[in-house]
Amino acid sequence: MENGIMKVLFVLLAGLILCSVFNSVYTSVTEEYKTQTAVIYSSADKVSFRGVYIRDESVIRKSYTGVLSYPISDGSKVANGSVVAYVYGSESDIEINRKIKELSDEIDLLKAAQNPGTVLTADPSFISSLISQRYQAVATRLAKKDISDIKSQRDDLLTLMSIYQISVKQEEGYDDRISELNGQIDELVKMRKSSKSEIVSPDSGYFVSSTDGYESVLTMEKSSELTAETIKDVIENQGSAGANRNKNEIGKLVRGYNWKIAGIIDNSDSVYNPGDTVKLSFASTPDTVTATIESLEPTDDPEEWTLILRCDEMTFDLVQKRVERVEMTLNDFEGIKVPREALRFNKNNEKGCYVLWGQRVLFKKVDPIFESEDYMLSRLTSNEEYVCVYDDIIIEGVDTAAYMANSDEIVTEEEPEEEIPHYTDAVISETEPSETVSEETSAEEAESASEETSSAEQTEPEQSLSENNSEGEIHFE
Repeated sequence: MENGIMKVLFVLLAGLILCSVFNSVYTSVTEEYKTQTAVIYSSADKVSFRGVYIRDESVIRKSYTGVLSYPISDGSKVANGSVVAYVYGSESDIEINRKIKELSDEIDLLKAAQNPGTVLTADPSFISSLISQRYQAVATRLAKKDISDIKSQRDDLLTLMSIYQISVKQEEGYDDRISELNGQIDELVKMRKSSKSEIVSPDSGYFVSSTDGYESVLTMEKSSELTAETIKDVIENQGSAGANRNKNEIGKLVRGYNWKIAGIIDNSDSVYNPGDTVKLSFASTPDTVTATIESLEPTDDPEEWTLILRCDEMTFDLVQKRVERVEMTLNDFEGIKVPREALRFNKNNEKGCYVLWGQRVLFKKVDPIFESEDYMLSRLTSNEEYVCVYDDIIIEGVDTAAYMANSDEIVTEEEPEEEIPHYTDAVISETEPSETVSEETSAEEAESASEETSSAEQTEPEQSLSENNSEGEIHFE
């Protein structure tokens, strides 16, 4: 009866121990871990400010009588001796020329729309989607009050709409309209008067038809003398700049590819430093340029620092304005965000972190491209040896994860099955009690004898076996 009760108690105790072990292992794998999903993260320090352009500019001056007509748009690159303006007797002469050009552009659009190669391959649904995209682009620019290239956007929209009309059989062609427009042009040509004179560029560069009076103040040579007060004054007076422009000022030339831009920013945290390479984006163009911080000086206001940037990338859009909204970006890196508390080194001294892969814990390496106090960015990759997007990075319980990963590596490591001899056990099991220890040998002496036998067997196994086995050699497979 007592034996039965003891068996029941033994079974219950064994079950309790197993449940406790299972619970501790399960808890160590799940509840003790706090994970963070690996996502793509962009790390950048950005600041926005009103920038003032500094360029080497020269004003084109020429005495004339009449009104000016510019055959090129602002920002166009001109050569030495190129015509930059025509002089006409009245505004009506200029208006006639403008109308002639407008009608000629419409004819070009209609001819492009009814081009047989375009019409035959046009898919109405595809053209319709392009029309919607172009319309949204025009609407967005109008909402932002950006009309720098609104004409080209409008022309593209009209061309697509004209192609669509033919593709859905609402129009057979535009020959009649083209003939009508040509007739209007012929009538206007009869009324048009020739220009009285023309004005040419004295040098090569980017031409701008306006002046603002800062051409001799905001120069590359004088940029080091620029103060915060001067920058603020230029920004505040940008609307009235050029109001007192001299009649003989035809426009100006921007020479060379080097230019600077000045502004006032808050650098109280010392994020930016002279010599830093940054990226600049502008309100007037989708393009970005690379610039270098030339100087960054504090003012009397601790939140205002005078910034001067240097750049050697000149474009059509960057010469048309004096003041513009600028965004400066430093340390623009994109990668997988790994919290710093999750970083560890493996046995090969490779930096990485532990991730939870189902019920397994794995070590994955990182490829650092940027590091901060709180996190590190690892290069984007599809290599499973490195941290990938959507991995569950362990940020709490990392030490337990390291133990589990190492244990898991040992357990799951596939090795060929082979019987490894344990000489001590073999000797004891194959040796008669009378040959090892006598019945009168105490427990302590037996233990001592066993340890000595084990030590001897590890150093000279063959000799130990031969000496302690009277029944012959023991062979292991």
